[in-house]
Amino acid sequence: MRMLVVSHIPAFAGQSPGVIRWDEAWLADLNAQARAMNHLGYELVIMAPLQPSLSTKYLSKRSVAEVKLSDAPFVFVPLPAYQTATQFLTVRSLIREQFTARIGEVDVVQIGPGGHPVSLGQTIWPILRKTRVRKVVQFHSDPIPAWEKYAASGRNPAKRLAKQLAVRKLEAFCRQAVLRSDLVIAHHPSVRSRFESVWSDHCHTIFTTGLSESIIGVQRRPDPMRPMIVFAEGSPYPTRGLDHLIRAVAKARRLTARIELYLTGDLQNAPDLIELIRQEKIESHVRLLGPIPKHLYPTFLDQADLLVATPLISFFDPTFNLAQARGLPMVTYRTGLPEEQRLGHGNGLVVPKGDVAMLARVLIDLSRDREKLAHMSEKAIEQSRAWSLEQAHHTKARLIHQFFCGS
Repeated sequence: MRMLVVSHIPAFAGQSPGVIRWDEAWLADLNAQARAMNHLGYELVIMAPLQPSLSTKYLSKRSVAEVKLSDAPFVFVPLPAYQTATQFLTVRSLIREQFTARIGEVDVVQIGPGGHPVSLGQTIWPILRKTRVRKVVQFHSDPIPAWEKYAASGRNPAKRLAKQLAVRKLEAFCRQAVLRSDLVIAHHPSVRSRFESVWSDHCHTIFTTGLSESIIGVQRRPDPMRPMIVFAEGSPYPTRGLDHLIRAVAKARRLTARIELYLTGDLQNAPDLIELIRQEKIESHVRLLGPIPKHLYPTFLDQADLLVATPLISFFDPTFNLAQARGLPMVTYRTGLPEEQRLGHGNGLVVPKGDVAMLARVLIDLSRDREKLAHMSEKAIEQSRAWSLEQAHHTKARLIHQFFCGS
């Protein structure tokens, strides 16, 4: 059995033959999927644009990893590269030709809504829907809001109108793909909400943090002889509610709770917050870590006992995923996001938004009950394993195998 995954994420030519470079996170995802499918007897073929060179602009935003194709658990088929709308229109027919040439060699095709200026899945859908090949559509999240925001940007009314039309076409494609595909995999509940009218029993939501099992740590057992260390993402933006956390920590300390606060981010340029720390007289109990490089985050998280976030608008910090994987319990304000349901498994607590007194009471209770912190840490590890990248792909692979092979 062969499965073809069509991806818009570009690969880049390596410095030697048979080597390509890819976005590191995407490559980890792809390797996990390939291993899961290989385990069930499927060969995975990945079709994606191949860019001749890697720009410094791309490198400034993403981490890139090399892969030697002869050692990869998948087969790579390059598509023509493009970056602009004009370039895409130039190569669109060639992309369709190459896809048509390959589709007869596979049993299953996986597409998604991603791609710019036009979704690659949308581009090949007219060809795919006419074949008898099994069709899998995968959504990482609801793609429409980001596109609507993009369509509303820019000063040129004609361009905005064209982009708005493109969004409507994308949504129509997604709806048709959900309705007419053999299997739909969503990694966020917002996808089902968007396409509720065509959602049925062939559609599945498989939540994943996107983190590999290799990053998952061990259960924390906080030392009751030292202060509880609270870690938080520092931000000068009022909507992040960092002043609430500072006041809660100060109140908890006035009530004899032994708590230290570690703040990351560039807070030296946030004089109001620095002054608040002074006013609350907790300068000696707050450690300003400054901006932390991505690769050092696990090290700093491992020094803490609890992660706290106090957003005043709907915002779910991606640091939560990594913190949970390292076994760090979490406390956050309630903002109504579906992600908050993740904290209903004993791995975290949700506090009413804006209730500084309640937040302080929670911090006091946890600082005095280290066994509860240890239990929350254990649950965080359990959930991280259940929601790992590998587990998500094993679940998806089993669904594909059961659906297509009846076993």
